[in-house]
Amino acid sequence: MFADNYDVDYLAWETPGIGRWLLIMVIQGFVCLFVLYLLETVSVHRAIQQGVETMAVPGIPAEDNDVAAERERIINTPVEQLTTTDSVILRELTKVFNNNFLAVDRLSVGIPKGECFGLLGVNGAGKTTTFAMLTGDITVSSGDAFLAGMSVVRGVAGARRRLVGFCPQFDALIDQMTVRETLWMYARLRGIHTEDISRVVEKLINQLTLEEYADRESGKLR
Repeated sequence: MFADNYDVDYLAWETPGIGRWLLIMVIQGFVCLFVLYLLETVSVHRAIQQGVETMAVPGIPAEDNDVAAERERIINTPVEQLTTTDSVILRELTKVFNNNFLAVDRLSVGIPKGECFGLLGVNGAGKTTTFAMLTGDITVSSGDAFLAGMSVVRGVAGARRRLVGFCPQFDALIDQMTVRETLWMYARLRGIHTEDISRVVEKLINQLTLEEYADRESGKLR
């Protein structure tokens, strides 16, 4: 009976000490997690708020000096004067999809005659969209572009297509069509008179030394 009481008393004396330490550690853990949650929440909120404020600021974002100078030249110089030096002129060219996705943002640049010019940017930067607006594949949301002085927005589509060609990154050719058939198709799309197509196609095949491959399917070429 004495041993039983002693064991019970011993356990009753040890358990509250361990329990207190466990309880303190649990409370500390919850307090630390709560403080961390508050810090993270405040940081995220500030980041979002700063992002919203940045998006809400009207006007043109910060630009390099040369980019700003080119924009100033394109906007403030009459098109008639620009066309004496530049073959391609993009003036505030803009494209918005579905009224909420800005793909091209007020692009302003002139490409001098005889110059090879490329658009460099990450995927989704708007390079393909810019070219698609120049060729008339998609409409311009605002601004305009000029090819040899002809407006992309107000010009005649057929006349504009005679001034520019476009090779897409993918699916430029139909694999099942031969080289000769492909040239015939594009000759028709470019508006070459039917009676002249055969002569033009054969001339191109000869100039490009494609005689050996003229009747092969495009999909079987390297």
